[in-house]
Amino acid sequence: MDVQFEPVDLGRHRDVLTRFNVAYLNWVAAGVEERFALSLAGLLGATIPAYVDSALDKLCEGTPPEGAFYLALDGNTAIGMGGLRQVSEGVAEIKRIYVSEAARGGGVGAKVLDRLVQDARAFGYRELVLDTGPFMTSAHRLYEAAGFFDIPPYPGAEVPEALHHDWRFMRCLLR
Repeated sequence: MDVQFEPVDLGRHRDVLTRFNVAYLNWVAAGVEERFALSLAGLLGATIPAYVDSALDKLCEGTPPEGAFYLALDGNTAIGMGGLRQVSEGVAEIKRIYVSEAARGGGVGAKVLDRLVQDARAFGYRELVLDTGPFMTSAHRLYEAAGFFDIPPYPGAEVPEALHHDWRFMRCLLR
């Protein structure tokens, strides 16, 4: 599959980004409910759609080098998303890599991650951080293969503190 990347324009892409983020967080919510017997909406203090609506502008804010957020496209069809944002001097955070159900299994997630790592290098970051749920095993393999390793929770992580004890926080040193 030939994946193309389009920088997000919230004026044009808000609907698809909302749909992808709600789908992503509903999946996270199911994993949190099963693994922790907790409600993600309760931890976030809002329903998933309301949280996405309130967080989308912040998630997609910033222009290179402070941040970048992309839609992954197959032709004119959005099949995934992902972004990065600066969290401190020399450090960027990978955010919301998501691939639509119809496009999973074709390496799209790896292509999104590769694009974000390339951008981080081009923007001059020394390291990347991310968080990933304990049930996101396919993502774990992808991140480990890209050189990410486990670290303690980092400042600014979006994950509610009640989940930190069993969540994976990871770092990749860019050379």
